[in-house]
Amino acid sequence: MDWRGVAEGLLRLFELILPAMVANGTPVVLHGPPPIDLGRRFVDGRRIFGDGKTWGGLLAGITMGTFVGIFEATMLGALIIYYAAIASTGALLGDLCGSFIKRRLGLERGAEAPVLDQLGFYVCALLLLYVVGLRFNIIDELIMAGIIYLLHRGTNLAAYKLGLKLVPW
Repeated sequence: MDWRGVAEGLLRLFELILPAMVANGTPVVLHGPPPIDLGRRFVDGRRIFGDGKTWGGLLAGITMGTFVGIFEATMLGALIIYYAAIASTGALLGDLCGSFIKRRLGLERGAEAPVLDQLGFYVCALLLLYVVGLRFNIIDELIMAGIIYLLHRGTNLAAYKLGLKLVPW
């Protein structure tokens, strides 16, 4: 196995996913009303997303993720800003999809949904990056998924201990 190639691929993937990671974590700190679903219910009678998904959090997440891209552009070139905005949007769409699925399963806000909670944002960020033409090695994607899973668990535990989250997942 070409470990140097794996390391280079992981670094490239990390550069493109870092904005999505920041975007995903930002709404925990910067959020605000109104809820994206405006309190509406889906055909099953449950909320579409719930009170935890707000327009303020969505806009703050995309903005902060894009700012990470602006910072990265000083080292990687201006095109990374475009990819950062795409990845950040994908991350928050993934988080919204996760909330939608959790509501359909009857899980309330804050209920744990292992893997969905940790990797939904990553999968959707990757999907949008694929849509705009970027491709990655599957091994790199899987290794990054493992890293993100562990980071997500750790950062959420820290946010819980700091009183920023109601639950440690």
